[in-house]
Amino acid sequence: MFCYHDDSLVNKKWFLHTLNKIFPDKHLAGHGFRDGGITELILRGFPPYIVQIEVLFSKRTDKVKLQSLEINAPVIILVGKTGAGKSTLGNHLLRISDDDKSTFEVSGDFDSCTNKSSSAVYKIGDKSYNIIDTPGIFDTNKPNKDILDEIARTVQKCAYGIKAILFVFEAKRLTDEQKNVIDGISTFFGEEAFLYMISVFSNCNKINTNDPKKFERSWNKKVRMFVNRMGNRWAISPNPDIYPLGTSMHEKCLENLENTIISLNGVYTNELLEKTRKEQEDRARIAREEKERRQKEYDEIKRTEGKAKAEAEYLKRKNEDDERARIANENHLNELKNDMIKKINDLERTNKELIQKNKDEIERLVQNSQNELNQNENRIGNLRRENEELRNKLNNQGGCFWLETRVKLESGRVIRMSELQVGDRVMSNIRNGIEEFSDVYLIAHVGKLDHEEKFTKISFTKPNGSKGQLRLTITHYVFNENLSIMFAKDLQPGETKILVSDGKNMLVPVIVDDITNEWYDEYISFYTRAGTVIAENVLSSCYDDCPPSQSLMDLIFLPVRWWTVFKPSTHREKRLHPYVQFLETTYFSLINFIA
Repeated sequence: MFCYHDDSLVNKKWFLHTLNKIFPDKHLAGHGFRDGGITELILRGFPPYIVQIEVLFSKRTDKVKLQSLEINAPVIILVGKTGAGKSTLGNHLLRISDDDKSTFEVSGDFDSCTNKSSSAVYKIGDKSYNIIDTPGIFDTNKPNKDILDEIARTVQKCAYGIKAILFVFEAKRLTDEQKNVIDGISTFFGEEAFLYMISVFSNCNKINTNDPKKFERSWNKKVRMFVNRMGNRWAISPNPDIYPLGTSMHEKCLENLENTIISLNGVYTNELLEKTRKEQEDRARIAREEKERRQKEYDEIKRTEGKAKAEAEYLKRKNEDDERARIANENHLNELKNDMIKKINDLERTNKELIQKNKDEIERLVQNSQNELNQNENRIGNLRRENEELRNKLNNQGGCFWLETRVKLESGRVIRMSELQVGDRVMSNIRNGIEEFSDVYLIAHVGKLDHEEKFTKISFTKPNGSKGQLRLTITHYVFNENLSIMFAKDLQPGETKILVSDGKNMLVPVIVDDITNEWYDEYISFYTRAGTVIAENVLSSCYDDCPPSQSLMDLIFLPVRWWTVFKPSTHREKRLHPYVQFLETTYFSLINFIA
């Protein structure tokens, strides 16, 4: 229902009848309205030729789309590669087919028919939106100037926010070329625009359309990652060759897409769109003021000089105002293009800086890696030399006790280790207040070295307050308070606690007072069946220079322990026992291999 300025009422039927009398060849069935357009001219009683001139000067004589954009409405943008089906989807949403009277022109091949962005007013429920069918503005075969012109025009149409970006691509044709579109959207609308993006699959077959879940399961990794980037929002554009307009499945697909659109929270905007909206509001205000001025002039000239003079003057003023508006719009488009060029240049500069920074960082990492490699090679060389030196010494030494170290026999007699014989039972542990004794089943080697060897002297205070000392090679193991074995060289004065006999059949944790190095050329290495020995009142392992596991070493020495049960060892030489020699050689070979 409409109202004349004198408060009399007219209806839609009357208006369309009047419109078709002015444009008899157009057969118009509907019309959108805006202030200052031909709607107002008709309602104010302007003669048909004035309305026709208005259309002529508005450049709408080729096709009377008297209103294809609702200026204050948010937009739904159709994007995608040329030929993907954007225009077809736009027509589907408007519930029209892809024929000669379609709103969005459809191409039958892969050359874009959409050379300039076109739009239409579209409603979901009672909410109006502007659908914008973009040209292939991110196609690489478009000239740069054309690209910027169309992007600027598209941005102008998005001034009141973006409700949704529908990314249309063929179900079988997701390629690396889609990245151009993604990069363009990110550049001109910002990364947050992806929160309002929906993937729309076109040209789906009947099976995929009828069973969307099965279709989803068929996606390859590239498609799945693409859709997930858009928040897993997706829909199917009905294939009109299978489901023509008006069929239930055609409508179901569109309803699913519309439900996804209205589920998006609010509308998306950014600094560029806000700036464009303000510019459009300023121009609309100026247009209203000019229209009011023209109307006053028209009424005054009509009153004083007649209707013909008033109409001629009105058209003259309108042409002048339209020209100023056109220039203002062109200036705004140029401003948008300049902003975009600046943004592109800034991005290119940033990318170049990042590339250079990454290049410098890679070169730095490569240099550091090379330095570390050289250092590691030096370390490996040093380790190999050290291991070679150790192997050369194997025949002359191993992890040992100092030959003058004292132990207690089961008879109660305390002797020096130099007096030990195979078969002697020495105190090996104290548990539950009971001293335990174990057979010496093997003396690995004993005697005087050809050189002095570094020994660790462990100084400690006994439970009765007297001082004690234990001397053994630096890689011989002793037990700490947790019954874990540690190299003698790793004990920390004032921190590490070792287990010491208190003379009352108890092992007591005692803090190590001091660790010093001394050099001796007398040694002994022997093994008890328990694998342990209490030497100088300190609970010690029989093992040295081996993996830090008492139970593992007990297992490794199991064969020789069994063998010596049936055939006691008679080895008591400076040369290392063959079995122990084999174990140490194997161990050092493994270390070398790892190094």
